Amino acid sequence: MSKSPPQQSSVPEEMSVPVAMPPGPRKEPKQARSIALVAALKQAGRQLLEDGGRDALTASRLADVSGVAISSIYEYFPAMDSLIAAIFEDYRTEVSQELLNEIMALPAHATLFDGIVMVLRFGLAVHHRKACLDPEFSQRSTRYDELVRLDLVEARQSWSAGATPALFNRFADEIHVTDRETAHFLVYQTLLTLPRAVALAHPEYLAKPGTAVLIARMVHAVLTEASPSQTQTPR
Repeated sequence: MSKSPPQQSSVPEEMSVPVAMPPGPRKEPKQARSIALVAALKQAGRQLLEDGGRDALTASRLADVSGVAISSIYEYFPAMDSLIAAIFEDYRTEVSQELLNEIMALPAHATLFDGIVMVLRFGLAVHHRKACLDPEFSQRSTRYDELVRLDLVEARQSWSAGATPALFNRFADEIHVTDRETAHFLVYQTLLTLPRAVALAHPEYLAKPGTAVLIARMVHAVLTEASPSQTQTPR
């Protein structure tokens, strides 16, 4: 009898991309000099990524730009990917705080829809920026973040609920839902995961002006549902 042909894996090709994150820093800087050294490395690394992409980030170039000896680089970061991970984490922290500040600074005439669009544009822009700095690492880190969200791997650090509570507080008068807890969960997951899905499946959509608006319409509909007395049950 002839052997059956080997079965192909049912796992989509895009899911076979490695998702393991690089090792973290060898140690945390504690003294002022060490803190300044690590800050200089991250600043120089980010500058090199912005100016020339991943290929520009080498140990020798990093040492030249930062003024830190190569031996000291590896004293804190075991690999360049470890440094990139630290740069991305800092960038996410910066943008998260900036977004919260922007929500609170919206003018009085701003609407809930305006706030949702702004949040989505921030989120899409973060993924777009990461992809420009290092496309391969951006994909790896985004997949890893999804595994963390699904509790399949342990998070290295905790992240706040971010913009969703800020939107609920800022535009409380415009939010009309019968089940606020469920709506909060759905909005949080949508704002978090849809930009990731776009980054993984269609990164070319990240910079399209209409992407944020299309997603915002869905989120806005969830938060402005009509009350049961205003709807008729289909017969």
